[in-house]
Amino acid sequence: MARRPFDPRLARGGLFDPAPAAAPAAPGTEAPPASDAISVTEASALIRRAIESAGRLRIVGEVSNFSNRQHWYFTLKDGECQLDCVMWASATTSAACRPADGLEVVVEGTPTHYGPRGRTQLVVRSIERRGAGSLQQQFEELCRTLRAQGYFDEARKSPLPAYPRAIAVVTSAQGAALQDVLRTARLRAPFVRILAVDVPVQGDAAAPAVARAVDALDRRAAELGIDAVVVTRGGGSIEDLWAFNERAVADAIFRARIPIVAAIGHESDVTVAELVADRRASTPTAAVMLLLPDREGMQQQADHLHDRLRFLVQRSVHDARVLVDRLARHPGLKSPTAGIAARRADLDRAWARLGRAAAARLSSEAARLSDCRARLERVRPAARHAVAGERLAALEARLRSAVRRAASDRRRRLEAADRGLRILGPGETLARGWSLTFDAEGRLLRRTSDAPAGSELSTRLADGVVRSRVE
Repeated sequence: MARRPFDPRLARGGLFDPAPAAAPAAPGTEAPPASDAISVTEASALIRRAIESAGRLRIVGEVSNFSNRQHWYFTLKDGECQLDCVMWASATTSAACRPADGLEVVVEGTPTHYGPRGRTQLVVRSIERRGAGSLQQQFEELCRTLRAQGYFDEARKSPLPAYPRAIAVVTSAQGAALQDVLRTARLRAPFVRILAVDVPVQGDAAAPAVARAVDALDRRAAELGIDAVVVTRGGGSIEDLWAFNERAVADAIFRARIPIVAAIGHESDVTVAELVADRRASTPTAAVMLLLPDREGMQQQADHLHDRLRFLVQRSVHDARVLVDRLARHPGLKSPTAGIAARRADLDRAWARLGRAAAARLSSEAARLSDCRARLERVRPAARHAVAGERLAALEARLRSAVRRAASDRRRRLEAADRGLRILGPGETLARGWSLTFDAEGRLLRRTSDAPAGSELSTRLADGVVRSRVE
């Protein structure tokens, strides 16, 4: 927006205004006497009451200095003045557009004065682009916001009921859309109940009314017995359809748990409500065709199921008849006594075989038992002890005999060795007259040189020892 040059004649609320005529003060805002001074806090309170007395204002201007710090802060200005604005986070979630520097918008809010900082600002409640020409931009801005918040995600959308009992139609009772819905429903599925909810579909009251209707139907769906909702209206300009691009309608459809089909305007028209809804239809008639089953198709399906059921019943009856005929020809059923006699004969033969098998088994087991008894007798501890005792006695006798023989042999050998030693020993030699002479240290003398003069000697004879000294 081009800024106009300053013209003092056009200025308002400043030094260039003519002096206003004296007017009575508003209650509660009387100026204090000139002689009485007030505090800054009191003055700030007076200013705040004066500013907020202006009430809710709708202002158009250009955005500048936009800042997003959880809350939105920006300046709204025109060619001559500017106004600080704040939009709290609780209000930004439902904003129709997001501010941007240089964007011309229309805001609605209440002016206030913040005493601690001496700051006057506008608390914005709603914001939208200026003019009908910007409606497409508002639509695109809201679509971007809702897409980012998951409103358009296919994963969260509910499937449509296959055979609804009743559906509710949210539209104008005077509109052609309701007549199209009723006419199509009568032709397609007259057994489905239609509940029409009359709401305005154009103007400022349309969006809140549609949102309230959707919320109420979703809340009372079980009570009313409805299985789906159709939100629809006929064609028109973007201004006529704008109620279905409002955030309130999108929020109501997003909250709803009951399936919702939206058909707004002509086939080429696309609204936010249709994008958020579980299914979009090009026309009111198409919406009904999406929800209601085709009567002719259902009749054909019923005829097909009837024919298939009749075929299955006939085949079951035929199979049962064949089984009865086969059983009737069975010999056991034709002559039950013959079958009993044959079974009795089989039983007698089986009893005879059982007796023979039992006798053979007893004989075999008796033989096995006798063999086991014999084997047990052989390995019985007393028998084994007797056998071991006999072996031990035999071994003892053999050992005694061997010991006696070994002792006698050793005795004979010892006597022979003794005789040999006696013959070879010095005793026999000495007995024949020989002697042995030893020095004082007990060494045997072999030469005369081994006994020098003065040596003491001992001579051993057969019957004793003679001691002597060498002279």
